[in-house]
Amino acid sequence: MLRVGFVAAVMGMTFSSLACAGWMTTTKDDIFSGGQTAMLIGEIDAYHALIFDCDSENLTLSLIEQSKWKDGMDRGDWRLLVKVDQSQIRDFAAQSSQRNEKYIQVATSDRDSILELLKEIRDANTNIQIGMQVKEVDFKWSGTASPSGSTRETDRFLQACKLK
Repeated sequence: MLRVGFVAAVMGMTFSSLACAGWMTTTKDDIFSGGQTAMLIGEIDAYHALIFDCDSENLTLSLIEQSKWKDGMDRGDWRLLVKVDQSQIRDFAAQSSQRNEKYIQVATSDRDSILELLKEIRDANTNIQIGMQVKEVDFKWSGTASPSGSTRETDRFLQACKLK
């Protein structure tokens, strides 16, 4: 009986983790513009996510990492790389910063390139590869996001941001 309970608990954790994977959009009313703010989140792993933020004036792309800010993290030539399916690699110049108490981020606000990337993510079929690097210190990190839910959630984000 104890074994059945353990197996059920493990299966429940597995399926709940799978249900959370993929893409999610959150929206809020914006008191300043009368429109909405929105955030599109693409889960990479338990510690990383690709995030698009918008309000009435701004559109940004960030790779977040659950980590504490350390001195010197703002130095260097940060690059944020994204490749959707077989498309070209999109290479963004980015800035590192503390996003909140739990997360640091590498972010860019190259609006036209972000819009092109959003269209690719909306149409993604197999995988979304993400990388960040600082060439001066030979730092590289990469991960993969599933395209599961990307069409529906990207459409919701684009509509909330009035980018459609």
